[in-house]
Amino acid sequence: MKFVQTFDRYITIIFFFTIITIVLTSYFTFKEIINTHNKQQQRAIIPLFSLITNEIIHPLAIANFMANDQFIIDYAQQEKVDKKKVLQYLQRISKQHKTTSFLAIEKHNLLIDSNNNETQLSYEKSEWYYRLKKELKTQFADIGNANNPHLFFDNKILNDQQQFLGFAGVAIDLNYFANKFREYKKRFGFELIFVDNNNDITLSSTALMKTESHHRKNAVINIDTLPWYAAYQAAQQEEGNIENIITFNNKDVVVSQMPLKELSWTMFIVSPPPSQQSEYWQLFFTRFSIFLLVTLILYYFFIRSVNYFKVNLIKDTETDFLTKLPNRIFLHWKLEDLAQQFSDISIVIPDNDHFKVINDTYGHIVGDEVLKAVADNFSNGLRKDDVTGRWGGEEFIMLLPGTSATLAKEITERIRKKISEIPFSISSSSHPFSTTVSFGICYHQLKKYSLKSMISDADKALYVAKTNGRNRTIIYGEPY
Repeated sequence: MKFVQTFDRYITIIFFFTIITIVLTSYFTFKEIINTHNKQQQRAIIPLFSLITNEIIHPLAIANFMANDQFIIDYAQQEKVDKKKVLQYLQRISKQHKTTSFLAIEKHNLLIDSNNNETQLSYEKSEWYYRLKKELKTQFADIGNANNPHLFFDNKILNDQQQFLGFAGVAIDLNYFANKFREYKKRFGFELIFVDNNNDITLSSTALMKTESHHRKNAVINIDTLPWYAAYQAAQQEEGNIENIITFNNKDVVVSQMPLKELSWTMFIVSPPPSQQSEYWQLFFTRFSIFLLVTLILYYFFIRSVNYFKVNLIKDTETDFLTKLPNRIFLHWKLEDLAQQFSDISIVIPDNDHFKVINDTYGHIVGDEVLKAVADNFSNGLRKDDVTGRWGGEEFIMLLPGTSATLAKEITERIRKKISEIPFSISSSSHPFSTTVSFGICYHQLKKYSLKSMISDADKALYVAKTNGRNRTIIYGEPY
């Protein structure tokens, strides 16, 4: 063990000055990289908001304006409609905003647009009308016109009594959206994908946006079918973030989302991470890459060599054969190592209750299986820096560095309850039996107490747990 520690110290000394050099030389490089990244993000996000406002929110606002225009409301309630005046109104809107505008009047069963096209509001010709009319919402974005697909921004026309009078809105060619979004993608490298509340893709900056496939009578592309979406969902559930770096098909992408409440849509922004953007890589490699790469490679191989040396040197002498947990030799060394990192520690001594009875009743083979199951629960119930090992017989030990006695008791109580619920059986036809474990805990400052004295105190607490009914956790020095 001392040889391994000496070897570690030499490796640390060798790389000490290297790490200082890396920190000093990399500071200004990474500062410039971060600044460049932030500027790039701003250059991309500001035009994105402008794009969304101009191409989606603005048409929706036009439709809302038309539906609330008193001129339209009055005409929709008249007994006779002057189609010429309505057409002039629609053409004026269309010319002003460079879009196609339309009006669907319930009372006259008529649909008229700024191109002077008229259609009767029959279910066969205007399925959308009856479908959207049933909805409680007043604003919609719907794709229609199978021959020449457009995105329609529909707004219900309601009078002062909130009676339904029809629809007013505008329509934009899907090819127009495709070109706008592709220009953005080409400029900034971001992909934009818009989905409705059914997760069906409505608009996109990728090749997915084939207008003929987006009409509701034809195949609809769901975002669930995209290869990165499953990985994004998993990352989102795990981390609870709206932005994640995910990996799929050996490629990393940054996926973030933004709700468009006005349409009940969600916009997904898919972009390469900064490490994959050429601007950052050029800066990184010209300033720092060779030096850092060589240093990291050397450091990597040294660490791998050290770890390999450690594992093969002490593998057979540090592991308990039955439970595969560390044994006393390893635990003594580990405590010395923990003393260099932590100032205090909780020592826990668990002991199987009535283990001799289990051996006498069911045999030593079953007893060994019980020990292995208990050992697994000890190991699985601890945290990253905690260590558990077999001390001897049915007695184990847990080292919980930087842990108060109260927290140690919470941890061991969870383990104790879980072990008491494990059913053990000799065969499929036999009745299962259970076992329990008692725990003794002591909390001390590492530099003031030896392992022997700490184990002695934990053993005293364990003795109290045994004499007070077993299957319980007792902290040394506290009333019980």
